[in-house]
Amino acid sequence: MVVEPALTAPPLPRLHVVPQHVAIIMDGNGRWAQGRGLGRADGHRAGAETIRPVMERFGQHGVEVLTLFGFSTENWGRPRTEVQSILKLGRDFIDTHLDELDEAGVQLRHLGDLDRLPGFLRGRVEKAVERTSSNSKMVLNLAFNYGGRADIVEAVQQLIRDGVPPAEVTEEAIASRLATAGLSDPDLLIRTGGEARISNFLVWQATYAEYYFTDTLWPDFRAEQVDAALVEFSRRQRRFGLVPSGDDEDSLSAESGA
Repeated sequence: MVVEPALTAPPLPRLHVVPQHVAIIMDGNGRWAQGRGLGRADGHRAGAETIRPVMERFGQHGVEVLTLFGFSTENWGRPRTEVQSILKLGRDFIDTHLDELDEAGVQLRHLGDLDRLPGFLRGRVEKAVERTSSNSKMVLNLAFNYGGRADIVEAVQQLIRDGVPPAEVTEEAIASRLATAGLSDPDLLIRTGGEARISNFLVWQATYAEYYFTDTLWPDFRAEQVDAALVEFSRRQRRFGLVPSGDDEDSLSAESGA
C-alpha cells in the first residue's frame, strides 16, 4: 500500500513565528486501515510513508527539530504480528531513506531504550545515528521504544550514578540527562487521530509546549495539515505562566517594580 504524495504542495502560508522544535504523536494508522478494509500492518506501512513528505514540509517552514513518536514502551503489549510489522518498518525506513537523509544534512537521533530492540533494527539505528551525527540542517528524533516516565527515571538513575548530591539536583541537571539532552524542548506537540492525550510522550520536555490535536489520521497528514498546525501555533501567545507586559497592572512584578 503506497500513499501517494500531493503532486504539487500548496504555497507556504505566512507565519508570525515558527516553532524551533515540533513533536508528533503519529496516531490513527490502524483506524485508517480499518476504514479501507485493510490490515493494521497496511496502516502502519502507510504511516511510515507519510514521514518523509511531512518532514520535508516542516523543513520548508524552517523547523529545526522534528521528534516522531513511533513506538512506545507500552506498545510491546500489542499483538506479536503487529509489533513485528512495526519493527520491520523501522528497519525498512532506515534502509530506504538513510542515504537521502544524510545527503540532505539531516541528523538522525534515537530516543528510547535500544537494548530491547531486535538486532536487525538496533544495528541499523546505531549506524544511522553515527553516520549522520555531524549533520546540522535538521534534527530528526525517532522515539522508538520510548516512554516519557522511563526517560525521567533513567535521568534520575544517572544522577545517582554520577554521585550528584541532593542539593545539586536541579531541573537543568535532570534535563541534561534526558534522551533529548542538548536540544530545545518542543514548542509544539501535535497528535493526529482524534485523541487528546500525550500518552507518556516527552512528559518532562513538553511541559510548556503548545498542544495541537487533530482528527486527521496520520496516513492522511499532508502539507496542508502541517500548515494548519503551524498557522494555529503562530496565532497563540505563549506565556510560560506569566502575563504579557502591561496586561495586569496589579501583577506582583508591577507591585515590586521589577
